[in-house]
Amino acid sequence: MNDDLKSEKQGIGAKIKKIQHKKRWILGGSIAVVAIATGLGAFYYYNQTQAGQARQFAHTYTDNFAQKKYSNLLKHTDKASLEEYGLTTKDPSAKMKTSFDYLGVKSIKVKDVKTSFKGVNRYQMTYNADLKTPAGTIKNQHYVVNFTINKKQATVIYNSNLILPTLGKDDHLNIAKDGGQRGQILDRNDKVLAGTKVTKELKIVPQYFLNNDKSINQDQVDKVAKKYNVAADEIIKGINEYSEHPDWAYTVKTLGDDDYQKDDDGDGASIQESYDREYPLGAAASLLIGYTSTANADDVAKDSTLSGNDIVGRAGLESTYDKQLRGKEATKYQIMNQKGEVKKTVLYQKFQKGENLKLTIDADVQKATYDGFNNVPGSAVIQAPKTGELLAVVSTPSYDPTTLSSDNNADYPFMARFAKGYAPASTFKQVSAAIGLSKGTLNPEEIFHIEGTKWAPYNVTRVNSDTEVNLKTALQHSDNVYFAQQMLKVGRDAFQKELTDKFTFGRDYKLPITMKKASFSNTGNLEDDKQLVDSAYGQAQMSVNPIEMVTMFNFLDNDGSIVMPKLVLDDKDPVVIKDVAKSDDVKTILDDEVGIVSDATGYAHGLYNEGYKLAAKTGTAETGNNNQNALVSIHDLQNNKFTGIFVVEDSVVNGNNKNPQADVVAKNAVDYLENTFVNK
Repeated sequence: MNDDLKSEKQGIGAKIKKIQHKKRWILGGSIAVVAIATGLGAFYYYNQTQAGQARQFAHTYTDNFAQKKYSNLLKHTDKASLEEYGLTTKDPSAKMKTSFDYLGVKSIKVKDVKTSFKGVNRYQMTYNADLKTPAGTIKNQHYVVNFTINKKQATVIYNSNLILPTLGKDDHLNIAKDGGQRGQILDRNDKVLAGTKVTKELKIVPQYFLNNDKSINQDQVDKVAKKYNVAADEIIKGINEYSEHPDWAYTVKTLGDDDYQKDDDGDGASIQESYDREYPLGAAASLLIGYTSTANADDVAKDSTLSGNDIVGRAGLESTYDKQLRGKEATKYQIMNQKGEVKKTVLYQKFQKGENLKLTIDADVQKATYDGFNNVPGSAVIQAPKTGELLAVVSTPSYDPTTLSSDNNADYPFMARFAKGYAPASTFKQVSAAIGLSKGTLNPEEIFHIEGTKWAPYNVTRVNSDTEVNLKTALQHSDNVYFAQQMLKVGRDAFQKELTDKFTFGRDYKLPITMKKASFSNTGNLEDDKQLVDSAYGQAQMSVNPIEMVTMFNFLDNDGSIVMPKLVLDDKDPVVIKDVAKSDDVKTILDDEVGIVSDATGYAHGLYNEGYKLAAKTGTAETGNNNQNALVSIHDLQNNKFTGIFVVEDSVVNGNNKNPQADVVAKNAVDYLENTFVNK
């Protein structure tokens, strides 16, 4: 009994020990499991945190890329990868900035930014981008950026693909242009006033002429120099000048007709067509037409469609109508391999020729008018009175629009005198006569008794000493006193109202020429009777440019109506100011002015051609310090196909004759108009 009990107790003790051993095993296992789980949790947490850092870096990187903050992209870049591309940690973004500046990248749009884990501390971001350039948008560029994260610091692994995805280590960018022909500026008969001459230019890319050690490959230089008939020194000059940008194209020469002009692959040289502006009339029309030049940094900053190679208008109509005239070149943005072969074209802009601009100008009238001045400072405007079309708009001296040089630099050859305000002097008596006749205060047959050459009450002088003066005498002998007295009868308010309501003072002519409105007073009003009487013969504070003069005087050519001027030829009817003067009054004035040309003693007798009926009114403008300008207004009474104004500056200087009278410089144009133009 005792033995059984003892045996049972021993069995129970063994079970208890077994159970205790099992508990210890379970407890130890639980601790191990907890330890493993904790380690895995920490590893998971670390990687999740690093992944977040990677995502944050990707968004920061692409934000900087979109904002073109290139230096911020590569602040931390792997040194070894930079050295592989010949870059340093000092300015790792230099290559990217230079490349994008070359392409003219204006803006960047980024989308679809993603990151992925590539191993311990290694990540990769991908994104798509559209790069807007002057030639269009380089679309759907798929970028891949490898980087590492260590101690919360992201470091980019540099690769040329960071610039453009398909750009290899030894590749370079190239912009190939062809076309972009600027529209022509034509005269009324389709004669070219500004046209395009096609030339071919030899360009070289310096890096194709360099050995592996960056020294110049003289054999390659000599080979290309011989082929294209160019001095080897010119090629070497380009290589040296573009040493910091060896992948940029350098223009060596314009090829002549006898030069080799084929564009062979693989020799480092390329042939590109160039469109040079040419101006057949030269200086005769340059102040109206203007000139062009290559776009500069300011132009590009103001107009995102431009690049540094584009041609833009600089002055005159070339500038005013620049966007209309400017064509789009056939432009290719290319990735070139080391052999100079096209690896990929990432953008192609089709050729588009600029629009032509057709003017009312007659090239032959323009030249004849200009030539008559013989470099004397002044201006002339010839108009077709019935349509208002400007046949010639001349300013002299002028400049050669291709070289920007002049034979007379002393007299401001870059000043557009046809837009300059002058005192119209006695040519304005045509307007005063019309106002007096219209108001009924002037009787053309009435005789005024005037003594001497000076009218004391208003200090008005005259050059003649006629004692009995009517309208005809006053016009032919240009009597200031007569017109001063007549306009006093009209009165300040009525005279001023006629000028603004009928004779275009203060009116916007809406021409593509920058010019001020015609003015009769600095304050906008005639302040006293002294100003009125001096204005009656075109002095005082009057400021009227030649385009305005010929226009306000054309009421004499249009039976009492003024036809506003046109410079661009179109199908629109001209603007007409009707009933400026009565038909009978117009006839009276013109009949009186015929003798100014036909009479042997007429002030414009130099314009007389037997058998041709021409009316004219001369003027002498006092400009101060005993200096004078000379003017003449002309009217074609034979065919009514032209009317004009000629202004000669400094006909008298310090009381001495200097430049010829206006009828002298007008003679060449008038002869052409009467003998040739009216018969066209």
